[in-house]
Amino acid sequence: MKKTIYIVAALLISTGIFAQTQDSLLRRQMELEREFNPTLQDANKINSLPAIPQPTVGKANTGYSTWAGRTTPPLEIAIPQPAGIMTDIPFSMRKGYISLGAGNYANIDGALGYRLIENEKSNLTFNFLHNSSNGDVNYVQNVDPASNKAFFMDNLGQLRYGHLLDAFRLNLKAAYSHSAFNYYGNTFGNERTFNNENQTLGVFNLGVGVESNPSDFMNYRGHLDFKNFTTKYGSTLSAAGLKGNQIDAMVGLDKPFQDGGSRVGVDGKFLGVFYNEGMDDFMLLNANPYVAFEGLNWKARLGADLIFQMLGGTKFRVAPNVELGLKMTEHSSLYANIKGGIDDNTYLDMMAESRYISPMTPVKSSFSIVDIEAGAKIGEASGFRFDILGGFKKTEDEHFLVLNQMLPSGTSDIPSIKETLGTVYGNLSHSHIGGMIQSNIWAPLDIALRIKKNFYTIEEGTSETKAFNKPGFETDLRATFEAMSNLKFTLNYYFAGDRWSYFNAANVKMDNINDLNFGAVYDINDSFAINVKANNLLFQKYDIWYGHPAQGFNAMGGFTFKF
Repeated sequence: MKKTIYIVAALLISTGIFAQTQDSLLRRQMELEREFNPTLQDANKINSLPAIPQPTVGKANTGYSTWAGRTTPPLEIAIPQPAGIMTDIPFSMRKGYISLGAGNYANIDGALGYRLIENEKSNLTFNFLHNSSNGDVNYVQNVDPASNKAFFMDNLGQLRYGHLLDAFRLNLKAAYSHSAFNYYGNTFGNERTFNNENQTLGVFNLGVGVESNPSDFMNYRGHLDFKNFTTKYGSTLSAAGLKGNQIDAMVGLDKPFQDGGSRVGVDGKFLGVFYNEGMDDFMLLNANPYVAFEGLNWKARLGADLIFQMLGGTKFRVAPNVELGLKMTEHSSLYANIKGGIDDNTYLDMMAESRYISPMTPVKSSFSIVDIEAGAKIGEASGFRFDILGGFKKTEDEHFLVLNQMLPSGTSDIPSIKETLGTVYGNLSHSHIGGMIQSNIWAPLDIALRIKKNFYTIEEGTSETKAFNKPGFETDLRATFEAMSNLKFTLNYYFAGDRWSYFNAANVKMDNINDLNFGAVYDINDSFAINVKANNLLFQKYDIWYGHPAQGFNAMGGFTFKF
């Protein structure tokens, strides 16, 4: 504990030189500085999986009609990403908004926000989010009992303050999130370890940072982010839950040259996770020196990550960090990103991936020797876009989530099944090819189709190890039709096939995800709108993780009001 206190104190003393860039845990800790405008996506957000990140061409935020899907990440439940909200929603003089939606399975989705202060120098905003569900879901497998209650309730509240000074901008935030949920996975008739009691996760978050105003002499930026987290249950109902602190800090400097079009710089990052007991502490130091050049129709960022990992001994790693871009024509370009590095897999990381992982389960950090993404963008304007992309990634100690199976102590019987997820490891080589076509040549209709084929090879796993739960083929279709200026319709379709899991000492082929959704939003006036969404219109039964089924057909309706 003293070690944690000393580290926190040292970092707090140095906050004056730390600056705020995007939180490295942004995908887990929702940014909510937003004007609110009712959209179809807001009607869908409680029934969505987060988009799978792609370096260049992001997968659509498809509306999966899933229980298990909606419960990752655990705190935000796949609310639309802040970058889209900040850029897509026009400015409004109204200072607040409220949104509320409800549907079957007792799905409830609510949001409240208010700009307490906003002027040229300062802004102070408050936001609150609520998501919950409490209904029975049917297992895909033929078991008795055939269904189980699936419950969760997530609340997130935060204050954010920004102030612009002559030399830099100061950013502060304070947030608290609380999540309650039951482990609802299929036990195949075995006795439930957690007996549907509600696990809880509470995260208290403080952040501070600064970012210098652009300068031809020197630019600096950085942030310090502190999280304290607690859970209710450990490995059993009678065991104490995990507690700990996470510190994420960054500082960066860069020096422009060649009339400011190029720069040389270095970024330094620190991540420390300190648990009360049950898991080993984790610390990571990362230095990223780089030089960036920019010409008339090209740009390049050449660098490397120098990584010191401290967990069970110190390890030193080097990974490339290179970005290249070439503009071929006015609306076409080529790009390539060559990167690598460590996936920390800390406790909060894993709770973001799936809250249903067994409590007190340490997950190895993985190291990507190389992660290459390259492609071409053709016709990025004029109402049409065509992308071709491909990539290759080689990762040591990649983890895969499968239904938790524990052998009874001292026996060689068939494993007993827990209602949680466990981990399987292997060295993974992953290559992919894909493409996207997007068109809004006819103004009322915006349509996009994405296709991706994945190829996986596992080394140094067991002979049966596959890339469990990773789809071999994905198709994603989105369409928006603006019938009138105040009435829009959406149609979303997502397919994921060639999925595998591991159960009873054998590989198991999982059912395809085959999900069709339809929605509509109607703006009654500038302040008030209503929306509806129907999910899983094909009435499909499938698992997100094996033994963790999606919801069946479900619908939601609600309203948004700006004031």
